[in-house]
Amino acid sequence: MTEKRVRTNRRTTAWAVLGIMLGVLLMHVCLSFIAVGLFYRFFYARYDVYCPTDLSVSDIRAATEAVSFEANGVSLSGLLIGDGQKGVIVMVHGMRSGMDAHFAEADYFAARGYTVFTYDGTGSRTSGGDSRCSISLARDDLNAALDYLETSAVSDLPVFLYGHSSGGYAAATALDRANATVAMCAFDDPIDTMCDTAKPYISFLVYLQRPLLALWNRIEAGDDANEAARDCINRSDAPILIIGASEDRVIPKADALYLHESDIIDPNAQYLEWAGDHSDLWLSPAALDYRERADGSIDRLLYNAVDPVFLDTVLTFFDAAVSN
Repeated sequence: MTEKRVRTNRRTTAWAVLGIMLGVLLMHVCLSFIAVGLFYRFFYARYDVYCPTDLSVSDIRAATEAVSFEANGVSLSGLLIGDGQKGVIVMVHGMRSGMDAHFAEADYFAARGYTVFTYDGTGSRTSGGDSRCSISLARDDLNAALDYLETSAVSDLPVFLYGHSSGGYAAATALDRANATVAMCAFDDPIDTMCDTAKPYISFLVYLQRPLLALWNRIEAGDDANEAARDCINRSDAPILIIGASEDRVIPKADALYLHESDIIDPNAQYLEWAGDHSDLWLSPAALDYRERADGSIDRLLYNAVDPVFLDTVLTFFDAAVSN
């Protein structure tokens, strides 16, 4: 075999190997993209689960008014609770939840001179939408809620944001639209949070999926869907109280906004660690004790009894923001 033919064969073999490698890579990307799409479809499917332990509208002592508004063409259902003139507290619930999970806090705030505005997010309970789309979509819902308030009868009142989990992330991204913001158990970066949540299940493979998660999240929730909360905070000097739960078992520690103090330059940012788990910071010791021993018929009012010390801490922060 001549040297020229050997070189030709080697070149042909190299191109063949390269073609196979590119084909395998393309197949991996396609299959990974499909897998990420399925993840978004099923993990963020509509959430219509109602917890029998949650309060209902009839349990709220303050006057309520049902309202609706649109976010990205989807009709969202909300409630105006109370008629207090100290300000409007906009409550933003987390992913697997709804506005009724925070009715006890809403009633507490309304009894102390505030109007409360709360709503079910896209794809959740009483609101429209085929899915919840993404953990980042809560910021779109919140901005739509704030747009609605600007045209409502309470548009001249100070606005306060009170968000939990993904709702806390949303509140942190919109703090420049409020007089003060409280972000409870919020994550900082949506893509980091999704990856770190999935890592215990698929190990290092999560890093291969990260670019596709980011791309799909942007497709589902818009150009700003991958923005870190700290970046939004750093563009503002608005007061924000970032509250972390000492025993949070939902948000990975590396992703907790509360632990990103060194990355935040907002001079009016405050930080508070409160004893408790991800979804019980606002509950009273009596409620926590009752939840441990409750069996059979549930006293929903006791099950959801709030901790006045915690909620008064929130209200003190809001009051101080207005007085300053």
